[in-house]
Amino acid sequence: MAKGSSPLEHEAAQSTTALGPLVGLAREDFVGAVALLLRETASDPARTVRHMQSFGDDVVKILTGKSDLAPDPKDKRFMDPAWRYNPFFRAGAQYYLAVQRGMKHWLEELQLDELERDRANFIANIIIDGLAPTNTLVGNPTAQKRLIDSGGLSVIKGLKNVYNDIVNNKGMVSQVDKKPFKLGENIATSKGSVVYRDAIMELIQYAPTTEQVHAIPQLTIPPQIKKMYINDLSPEKSVVKWQVDNGIQCFVISWKNPTKAEGHWGMDDYIAACRKAIDVVCEITGAKKVNVSSACSGGQTGAILASRMAADGDTRLGALTFMVTVLHPKQNDIEAGSLISENGLALAKRRAFAGARVRLAAPERPDLELCHQQLPDGR
Repeated sequence: MAKGSSPLEHEAAQSTTALGPLVGLAREDFVGAVALLLRETASDPARTVRHMQSFGDDVVKILTGKSDLAPDPKDKRFMDPAWRYNPFFRAGAQYYLAVQRGMKHWLEELQLDELERDRANFIANIIIDGLAPTNTLVGNPTAQKRLIDSGGLSVIKGLKNVYNDIVNNKGMVSQVDKKPFKLGENIATSKGSVVYRDAIMELIQYAPTTEQVHAIPQLTIPPQIKKMYINDLSPEKSVVKWQVDNGIQCFVISWKNPTKAEGHWGMDDYIAACRKAIDVVCEITGAKKVNVSSACSGGQTGAILASRMAADGDTRLGALTFMVTVLHPKQNDIEAGSLISENGLALAKRRAFAGARVRLAAPERPDLELCHQQLPDGR
């Protein structure tokens, strides 16, 4: 934290244990969670045997066609009719569900505190999701149909995707084909210009598209961990385009991606940058008030900005909008947060000071290989 920071700013900057995907996972924390499960398993063999017997009963029912286990109708992995009507695939789904149910009941009986239980559930979910029959060609009827319909091209395409993920995406599964996106062509196409620049940010003013504009301008504070053009995607999904088309004077901060040289930047530096942006917006537009919208970590910055301005008697802030902003994060807000420890935080700080960059795409971070990018059931 930079010198001169207030206690409020320091507390906000240190509330990072809920931000698992940003902090990353230390290998020791993950191994420790697995070791915890193994110790609990060994501590009560009778309990383990009892659950194994229950699972065995489920398997017998599946093999004899008497099991009533069925996938959740909302689970997108099991939407193909073959999961209901084909005996082979129905049995495969039921076996998977039996494992899932058995694991859940076993975890419920473990003597764990809240944080330990969250960690155990996180590890168990990784194991269970990995065992899903939809992850294999043999066990996935939809993939088999596509293989036949495409004459084998689907497998060839899949192998190419695997190769691309290994070479270009740290082995993580890509969710988006990045090739079609070109900045200024089909993404970030709104016309604008940089009206102010300093070491920490650029301030962009977007060109109005209406003859008249609202008197109070709008300043957007984006997350420090994402590119500002998240507000200006395709023309059909651009917040910036909607604002200028509706007569709003639109200004957006574009944060510099910090390097090792900027490792000393703290929350107070970002607050000062936001206040400078407000100064510039007021100077350009002649307005006495500025509406501010902010998202994610930018929202946390916006909240501190608002309180700081109020404390200083600065009344230039008009409306304040928060989008997907957690103002009081807790460690168990997300699954990955349960595995974050002081050791993990120390590792993340060492990595940052070694010159690591905060990137938009989480899969580019090698320490995130254990984090879910999306729930396997499609939720």
